Formats: sequence, structure tokens, C-alpha cells
Amino acid sequence: MKTIMKKYPGIILVLFIGALLYLSSCNEYNQEKQRKEELELLANFITNNKITAKPTSSGLYYIEVKKGTGDTISIGDRVQVWYKTYLIDSTLIDESGRYNPLEFYCTAAGSSSVIEGLNEAIKYMQKGTIANLVIPSELAYGQSGTSGIAGFTTILMNVEVYKVYKASN
Repeated sequence: MKTIMKKYPGIILVLFIGALLYLSSCNEYNQEKQRKEELELLANFITNNKITAKPTSSGLYYIEVKKGTGDTISIGDRVQVWYKTYLIDSTLIDESGRYNPLEFYCTAAGSSSVIEGLNEAIKYMQKGTIANLVIPSELAYGQSGTSGIAGFTTILMNVEVYKVYKASN
């Protein structure tokens, strides 16, 4: 093998690069396949549950169940919410504790401590609002996923705004 590597180092390099490109293209194909499967599941969920809400420009489905009162939540406001998170097959995967609501700041897109779908949705809500969210993977845990949630997974959330602390101006 050493003799081949000494005589033909260019060929070995080309074969190595070719193998990397092949593996890379397989990964891209797999990701495209996973994304396609996610979109099919999402479309079936929307149809089967007769959801008439249209997605926002980012792809979030926001379905208001109960309108709250007061000012709409804005960037900089600190909020506390009760929530339950489900997989698209209705498997419960997470929820706020009975006495511990989730607390976070409403931020500009891309800088939140919570998933982007929740951060976006909170900007449509007021204290007391209850909403159901259908959050595609790009607004949740992306193509990589997180512990217990595979990549390219649409999630569902039921959210109730418990408290709002308006930002100091």
C-alpha cells in the first residue's frame, strides 16, 4: 500500500475526495427525504384536523383558542407561559411543571432562549391568551433535533400566557 501511495499520491487524493463527495451527497439526499416526509406528515395533520388557519410567512400555524386581555406582547417583554409540547402523532413530550411556568424574554427573530416558533407566536398573544401552535422543524429543533426529538420533526404546542412583564422603556 505504501508503494502505491508513493507512486500515485494524486490518485489516492482524488479517490478520497470522491468518497467524501459521495457521502456528502448521500447525506443531502437523506435530508431531502426526511424533509419531504415531514411535509407530508404536516399536510396530513392539517387536513385530518381540519385546520383552517394559514401559516405565517415563516411556516408557523397559530390557532388562537382564547383571546387574552391587555397589550400584545412585544420584544423585550418578559413572559411566563404554561405549555404542553407534543409530537405530531399527539405523543406528549414536555410540559411546564404544575407550579413552574416557563419564563423567557420575547426577542427579535433568531435570538431567543426558546424555540423560534414559540418566540414568534408569543408576539401575537396577550395575558390570558391560549393558543395551539403547529411548529415545523425549521422553527423548532431543525434538521439535527434534540434529545428525544429527531431532526425534521414538526411539533405541536398548547400555550397559555400566564404573566406578562412589560419591558421598561
